[in-house]
Amino acid sequence: MKSAKKGHTHIILIERGEKVIEKLTEYCREHKITAGFLTGIGAVDEAEIAHYIVDNKEYSSTTLSEPMEIANMTGNVATMDGEPYLHCHITLGKKDFTLAGGHLKEARVHAVCEVYLVQVKRKLERAKDERIGLNVWKDLKG
Repeated sequence: MKSAKKGHTHIILIERGEKVIEKLTEYCREHKITAGFLTGIGAVDEAEIAHYIVDNKEYSSTTLSEPMEIANMTGNVATMDGEPYLHCHITLGKKDFTLAGGHLKEARVHAVCEVYLVQVKRKLERAKDERIGLNVWKDLKG
């Protein structure tokens, strides 16, 4: 992983063989990022994506193992229990030009993954919302 920073903008290059969520979490921990938003493009060769089913409060998930383009990756950064918490969604383009997408649990970089992360100067904490079964933002003040 390589990176550069100017002001609140972080430019992160995740390299071949590295894991996207793992590296972004590590980066946020090292730079003490407690809130932000991100976008990214690149290519992966393995990705675990999920879809949340509110009625039973469970994720269904699948692992895709083939070279795929990251057509879009977007997400946000918060904290939970004092640790960085990344919530990302991804759209992946396959060789036959079909798309797969959902909640990104993890992906392994095939070529590179280029990420812009904009840090927000505040603390944004997540907590479990038992009503829907998800970890959501809490205490949204000012």
